[in-house]
Amino acid sequence: MYYISFTHACTLIALSYIALKLKNRLFMERYETLSASLLTGLACIIIMLQPFPTDGLVTDLRFAPIVMAGLRFGPIVSLLSTLLPSFYIIQIGEVHGFVRIAQELILPAIVSSLFHRKENESGYAMIPFIDGIKVCVMLAAIRFIIQTYMKLDFSLLAIASHLITLVLSILAVLVLIVMYNDDNRSWILQRRFELQANQDGLTGLPNLRSFMSIAQNTIRQRPLSIMMIDIDNFKYYNDTYGHLQGDLLLCEVGQLLRTTIHESDYAARYGGEEFIIMSHTVDTDRLKQYALQLCDTIARHHSQVRSDSAVITISIGISVAFGYQDELLRVISEADEALYVSKREGKNRFTIYSDDIPFTANNA
Repeated sequence: MYYISFTHACTLIALSYIALKLKNRLFMERYETLSASLLTGLACIIIMLQPFPTDGLVTDLRFAPIVMAGLRFGPIVSLLSTLLPSFYIIQIGEVHGFVRIAQELILPAIVSSLFHRKENESGYAMIPFIDGIKVCVMLAAIRFIIQTYMKLDFSLLAIASHLITLVLSILAVLVLIVMYNDDNRSWILQRRFELQANQDGLTGLPNLRSFMSIAQNTIRQRPLSIMMIDIDNFKYYNDTYGHLQGDLLLCEVGQLLRTTIHESDYAARYGGEEFIIMSHTVDTDRLKQYALQLCDTIARHHSQVRSDSAVITISIGISVAFGYQDELLRVISEADEALYVSKREGKNRFTIYSDDIPFTANNA
């Protein structure tokens, strides 16, 4: 009898390992609620297919996948996970079928969901071991109360069987939590590497690689505008105050752009003292107000917070892509040409690209 429970634990761990390997697949991430519920339900059924003594209400480990679903995803996924195994129990006509559905499926879904932490949904939080232990102890206590109410076997052998099942349940759930947390650490580490690869190390803004990928996908779907931004007289500032102060200035300007741009827009560091913005604003009048706001924000901020006499301003070049077939590189090149006009015409201003670009410079 005891070796059967041990077999169930090994089966459960093997199934969980397979599920962890599958969860990073595209369809798993896109349809997480459905896929997690389906895999959890199938795991319960596979455990029920293992040999099991039918006397009394001694439990197998069919509830363990439900417990993990509750801890990881919360009540919706854990309750959905009970549908497949419940239907299976009804179909095979298992002894005490409806009691088992309530005791081994629905109850674990509810109890484990009580210990669900919202941050687990983001994938950046670990499941505490103590939560798994509490769930197993609570379920064991409830099973004992149910058995007492139904006046089933209270022999020493039956009690020992329940205790052994409790210990195996705790060990199995703890192993599952270890596996999940270890896989989660790998996932977090991978995301950090991806972030580093797509982030400018100095300013903390996305780098050009990340920007080009997002802008390329966006320009295929909707009109957009590109803003090329350059810090005026940056070389002089760098030579006068030193490279360290120059780096601090780049960080300041980068953070100001990040907090000033529209929520749906995307700012990145282009390279050197240049930044680039992808905006969903394409109306010319609104773009003028937008660019003017950016220029004023930078100039006003540095005139208020800097003790030195340096005047920090920016120049902006803007190009608009109205057609879905516009080439991103061409739009960026046009914005760069407009930026050159802004620099040539006196700096601290913006220019919107057009065929007669020398006449489109606007004082900020």
